[in-house]
Amino acid sequence: MIRLEQRGEFEAAVKIHHKFTDLYSLLFVDGNPAGVKALLHEMGFINNILRLPLVPTRVATVQKMSQILKDLKL
Repeated sequence: MIRLEQRGEFEAAVKIHHKFTDLYSLLFVDGNPAGVKALLHEMGFINNILRLPLVPTRVATVQKMSQILKDLKL
């Protein structure tokens, strides 16, 4: 998406961007950075360890993220 934008291929970049719209909104529904950490955990990049006062993302949100990642084959 970034490479397309840098080459001026905006329509193609926007198509990719819109595939992630639902995922973008889920990142912040339960607070930041808990949603971002949950997504990175689902992708296998980090352990989802939070320090107080942060609380984990809701199970329903994580399930939605997981389904979107599966649909996008990520």
